[in-house]
Amino acid sequence: MKLQQGLYQSTKFGLVGAIIANFLLGSSPTVWASIESVVVVVLDDSGSMRQRMQTDQGAQQRIEVAKNALSRVVTQLPENTQLGILLLNQNQRGNRWLLPLGPLDIKQSLARIQRIRADGGTPLGASIKTAADALLEARQRKVYGNFRLLIVTDGEATDPDLLANYLPDILSRGLTLDVIGVDMSADHSLAGRAHSYRRAGDAASLENALREVFAESSSSQDFVDDQNNNRSLLEGLPDDENFTKEILAALSASSNKEISGVTRPIEFAGPDSHASAPTNSPTVPSNRVADGLLSILAMVPCCMSLLIVFILITVIIKSKSQSKRPRR
Repeated sequence: MKLQQGLYQSTKFGLVGAIIANFLLGSSPTVWASIESVVVVVLDDSGSMRQRMQTDQGAQQRIEVAKNALSRVVTQLPENTQLGILLLNQNQRGNRWLLPLGPLDIKQSLARIQRIRADGGTPLGASIKTAADALLEARQRKVYGNFRLLIVTDGEATDPDLLANYLPDILSRGLTLDVIGVDMSADHSLAGRAHSYRRAGDAASLENALREVFAESSSSQDFVDDQNNNRSLLEGLPDDENFTKEILAALSASSNKEISGVTRPIEFAGPDSHASAPTNSPTVPSNRVADGLLSILAMVPCCMSLLIVFILITVIIKSKSQSKRPRR
């Protein structure tokens, strides 16, 4: 299935506003070297995370392994990282946000990570909507950045209908979805639909997986390449700050609004090796018709944004050309 490739293209399109602003407002190309990493970690704190997995010191609870691995990785994150940690279940403050999305505070992050206790279900659908909405709100305030949603879980969603409802909309917004399956006997059902999927069968592989995701989120080389490759696409556009603002406003209105999901949920779930999902949960559609439908749904918002941008560019350029004609 080629859905991941199509969704990755929408990620690049989500940065077109930043490219336009950078060129039309005369910003230096070096701005891309300091692109911020904005990451929300959705951490599974369900009851199954109390089960034990292998470490160098013997078997330990998955939740403890995850807490230790995440703590070590957080201490090495770049200063310009923005980090949020969302739990699947309510924490001691009465909501799922262990650490609201914001500028990295290592001391605060480490203290709150150590408070996590595993208990409850696996409402992945509701949680990824909350996480995605926070990322979109952050992107609304900031023109460019690397916006990622990282799911760390050991089981399937107990709300598969919500997951199926929200997933296509989330993937179409230019957010990068990374998933780490913790000590699972089989790949998570999100493996074929996320931008990246990593299996973590022991403590070392879990920490390595976390490091890889955060390393990718901190890399700006892809954005530098995109800037160079798309330079020719911006030639000939009017050097007008108002034009830039109109383009960015159009992109913002279409790609940063709250996640609403699809009208009719697509059946989406998979076998839960740790029995965190009901036994009568629907299974992942594997036929080509279902895959094609997912692809279409995921690309609709992106296509609408492209249409808006194209219309704006056409109208503004035509207007400017007419205004420059000599009057008889």
